[in-house]
Amino acid sequence: MKDSSAHELLLLSALQECRIALAGARQDEAARTVVRGELEAALRREEALKTEIVLERERTEAVRLVLQALLMSLRRFGLRRRLFLARVARLGRETPDSGPQSARHPVLLAEARRVMGVGQPSDPAPEA
Repeated sequence: MKDSSAHELLLLSALQECRIALAGARQDEAARTVVRGELEAALRREEALKTEIVLERERTEAVRLVLQALLMSLRRFGLRRRLFLARVARLGRETPDSGPQSARHPVLLAEARRVMGVGQPSDPAPEA
């Protein structure tokens, strides 16, 4: 009888250890699931940031191209407006309508307008 109760205690102890190990494994799995979700979210953010960097590079390139067109259109007595507009129009035609380079279109237009002095907000009217 003594041997059987000792054996039962040994089995109960082993069963308790298994339960503790199982609870720990479940907690580890839950923690891994949380970490996996955070990692996937971080990877999505990284991809979005990479895309934004590519678009920002294209916008920067568009500004550089407008400045280059401006410099090439400057002559001794000032800006040759028609030449500048023709160069910017050519840049717009050469820029693809899809893909990352398409981000150049609005920048080309805005910067060309800024150079030409078109569409700039005027000084606010004084309040009466």
